[in-house]
Amino acid sequence: MARSLRLLLLGVLALRAHAQDGTPATRLVLRPHAGDTLRVRLDQTIESSRGTRPNDTAERPGDVASLTLLARIIVESADAAGATAMAHADSVRVTATGTLEASPTLRAARALQGQHFRFRIAPDGGTSLAADANLNDAGVSGLLSQLPATLPTEAMVPGTSWVRAVSLPLATLPDGRSTATLNATFRFDSLAGDYAYLSVRGRLVRSGPLPGIKGGFVQTAGDVTGKILLDLRRGWIADARSAVTLQSLVTGDGAATQRVRVRITQWMRVM
Repeated sequence: MARSLRLLLLGVLALRAHAQDGTPATRLVLRPHAGDTLRVRLDQTIESSRGTRPNDTAERPGDVASLTLLARIIVESADAAGATAMAHADSVRVTATGTLEASPTLRAARALQGQHFRFRIAPDGGTSLAADANLNDAGVSGLLSQLPATLPTEAMVPGTSWVRAVSLPLATLPDGRSTATLNATFRFDSLAGDYAYLSVRGRLVRSGPLPGIKGGFVQTAGDVTGKILLDLRRGWIADARSAVTLQSLVTGDGAATQRVRVRITQWMRVM
């Protein structure tokens, strides 16, 4: 009940035409213009380490992976319901060591090299592959099939927040799954001209059986922080940075508890 009341109050504040200081409410939407070409760069680094002692911080060298993706996004059409765009993955560079070399998400990222696909973008940030998308790797389709809506549907004033449950793509998890659900709070921090500054904080908690290990069970908890710069004139995200810190406890019949720590940093920007 308390959470429902909080969300209701936030909605009332967001629908007001102006904040108390006179700042107008702003629609935070993705609305690229037909004919635009966006050149995007994505950099991601993953660090993973393991230990068995209760306070083991795994100071010895762990596994590291890095991903750099250069792509062009060509907006083919746009209307009130959203936009249709064609993405071209011009260059993909992936390096990985140790257990990260077998990551299914990184394998799918490698397979993006040279591919192109059509997708739909909704004003609230939700994206989905178009019906005619033709990808040569099933893992790639799974990686790109759906990204969640994260932007509010109402006009907002700086200082207001909203809550979303986000399916978060992760490059590595002990149970082999590549996504996890994040309960996140987004905040409209400030407005400067055509740029809206947003931030996000969230907590991830998940547990379940671990395939391949007798009696295997994994518990994962983590935190996510991020900053988003939204270009309102262009209708696109100009810059987005995030950091994910995860810790998992892996147990199995007759085996010592293993601690797996993963840190993922990501930076996406329009060049």
